[in-house]
Amino acid sequence: MKSLIKYFANTKSGIFLRNITNIKPVYLKTFDTKVPISISDAFAWRTDNGFKTKFKYSDILELFYNIKNTWVEIHIFSKNNILLKKEKILDLKSSNEFTITKDYLEGIEDYGVFYIYHFSKEKFSGENIISNRCYLGYSKDNNLYSFVHGNTLAKYTNINPKNSYKSDMVKMSFFKDQIYHIQKYFENFDKNELFFSNPTSKTINFSLENKNYILKEGCSVIIETSEKNIIVKSNCYFLRPTVFSYKNNYIDVHHS
Repeated sequence: MKSLIKYFANTKSGIFLRNITNIKPVYLKTFDTKVPISISDAFAWRTDNGFKTKFKYSDILELFYNIKNTWVEIHIFSKNNILLKKEKILDLKSSNEFTITKDYLEGIEDYGVFYIYHFSKEKFSGENIISNRCYLGYSKDNNLYSFVHGNTLAKYTNINPKNSYKSDMVKMSFFKDQIYHIQKYFENFDKNELFFSNPTSKTINFSLENKNYILKEGCSVIIETSEKNIIVKSNCYFLRPTVFSYKNNYIDVHHS
């Protein structure tokens, strides 16, 4: 009986039941797959207000598994989850850079998220799951970059390309009962912004400073805040914004 209960508790229906009842909830998807998986964060990009975004990443498949003939694809989405560009990069090195500017996006001055996937046609064990957390740098008005690594696991695909991409790694609660207190005192800054992205295929409802927000599948929003202490309430188990803090001509970008 115990083994049957354990089996059901880890099925899709069982996890849904655990999460809506808040009994041993599951925050992130666990994998039991027979195919190799490449996981991507929902990486935040900005070209608004003088920003440009630099992305540093490694060729994980060659670096750690000695697999040759690898490539990556970078899929860039708008804040409304519209695919803007798909970049395929074949000539990989151990360390690589990719920069998103308004010129690269043909004049778009806005923000959104992008995903990176690693591919190879060589045989690769189905037990292997890779995730390139990478580093993002944000420069405003051509000043020095402020770097931060990936923030939220979001989508995944087969390393042997199948043109199929899945999400919902981050799990949802039935009620808006998840409370996230950002561990920072937001005083003595000229301005603070919170970059939220939805890593799921569901609609996220959250509140901040007594205001309610709706974030649809794959969408993003930047919220300027004047609060010293920030508490986020949502129906998502891992809604963690990226923080942009401004002081004179300097910016500090970090996880919340």
